[in-house]
Amino acid sequence: MLFSTGYYFLKRFIREKAEKSRIEKQRFQMLIDKEKMDKELAMSKNAFMKAQINPHLLFNTFEFVHQKLSTYSPEDAKVMLYLSDMMRFAANTQHNEGYVYLSEEIAQCENLIGLHRITQGAIYIEIASGPDLGEIKLIPLVLLTILENMFKHGNLNDIENKATIDVYTFDGKLRIESRNLPRLVKSKVGFGSGMDNISNRLKYAYHQNAEMTAGIDEEGFYTLNISISLNALTIESEDKKTEQTIAV
Repeated sequence: MLFSTGYYFLKRFIREKAEKSRIEKQRFQMLIDKEKMDKELAMSKNAFMKAQINPHLLFNTFEFVHQKLSTYSPEDAKVMLYLSDMMRFAANTQHNEGYVYLSEEIAQCENLIGLHRITQGAIYIEIASGPDLGEIKLIPLVLLTILENMFKHGNLNDIENKATIDVYTFDGKLRIESRNLPRLVKSKVGFGSGMDNISNRLKYAYHQNAEMTAGIDEEGFYTLNISISLNALTIESEDKKTEQTIAV
């Protein structure tokens, strides 16, 4: 009995020692991995800061070309203006901790529509937004992805059935609703991937506070509905927004 008891405690001691050693090795490896990630992050930030020279040079070039074209070809000059504004928005997104002002992305949607009207002719799409969106921040490229999906898969040439995007707040939630006729011939390029991307990003950022539904309604329109609790969104005062704009 004494031998059996001693053997049991010896075996238990060896097992606990091995487990403790494994945990220590795992903890040490985690520290090494964290240090490696911190170094890579620092290097990435440094590389990004160096890369800012190129966008500023590009924006200045856009402005120069816009000034030259405005006298001879106002429509072509608008293209440069739209592109410059959109690329500046994309570059500034990198500094906003993963969120952008909703009103700013709406403005970029208007730019994108302007570009398509110049290059494709008459398209019928309208964006309506509430007056209280200036302080709300959202993960970027939600509205732009919805709009891009319309251009890829929607019929935007029917003046009687305009495509619409409505953005507003109601009942403690931010609501984004889009509606458009689908094309008769479906595009196979990226079909559904943009909407899946939005859905996954909303779940990751806002978890159960965000809902998204999409499909064809009874009238044959493709509809998309997104609702996000305002409590889950970043909302800043206009004074703070103004200070940040001046700082940039």
